[in-house]
Amino acid sequence: MSTTDDMTCPDCHARVGDLAAHEKWHTRLVADVAKAVNQALERR
Repeated sequence: MSTTDDMTCPDCHARVGDLAAHEKWHTRLVADVAKAVNQALERR
């Protein structure tokens, strides 16, 4: 895709060529962060 075809993510405002793939990345990122936080809390 050319730069003119890029879309902006409504969550992080990044310019992306594949919004669906970027949204999947966001979902995975949030899940990974939540898991890491839970693990850190369990270690306390």
